Formats: sequence, structure tokens, C-alpha cells
Amino acid sequence: MIKGIHVTYIHTPHKELSQWYEKVLGLKKNYSDDHWHDFVLDDGSRLGLDFTSFPRSVVEKQPIVISFKVDDIHKVVETLGSRGVKFYPSLEKTIFDVGPTLVATFQDPDGNWVQLSQDK
Repeated sequence: MIKGIHVTYIHTPHKELSQWYEKVLGLKKNYSDDHWHDFVLDDGSRLGLDFTSFPRSVVEKQPIVISFKVDDIHKVVETLGSRGVKFYPSLEKTIFDVGPTLVATFQDPDGNWVQLSQDK
């Protein structure tokens, strides 16, 4: 069901942070639009920057989110929903198209927001 860590991303209003990751750390930019910059590493793992604005959603208030890679996000959401997992904003409306991926956000028992992600 879950294949690995797909992307860890940072919520930030600061678009210049992208330049720091690219120029200082030397990460290779994979995708870029007005709301999202995505970096890919040699092993296939990814880091994304989600440019947020105010007011922030409850998910965006968490600065770092880990996303688990899946092949069929619809099937995994259905399976986890049947196990009582709480999705944001609801089980029926949780899958979002965000640039290069589809994502679904849910909470673990401690209240941490985590995501599932599937490449398009």
C-alpha cells in the first residue's frame, strides 16, 4: 500500500526560500509554479515548498509535512477511511491536484498532519 516517503514539504509564505535550497544546498528543481516548488534528489526522494498565504488552513499551520508515496491514492484513501482514519477536509473531498501530484491529507492519532501522494 505505502511504498516510501515521497516528499517532505515546508509550508512557507517566503518564495525566496526556494532559491536558498537551490543555490546553497544545490538541490535540483523539478517543478515550479506560483504556489509550489519541487526538488528531486538522486535517490528519487523529493522536497517541496508550498507557498502559503494567510489565513492558513489547519494543515498549513504545521510547518513540515511528510507524504507517503502510493500507486493508487483513491484505493488507499478508501482503505484507510474504512479503518477510521480522519481525512482533511473530509473523506469525500480529500484528494487534491497539486502540480505534479495528487495528495490526500490525514491526521495520525497525535494530531500530526500526514499525506498520501501519487505522481500524475
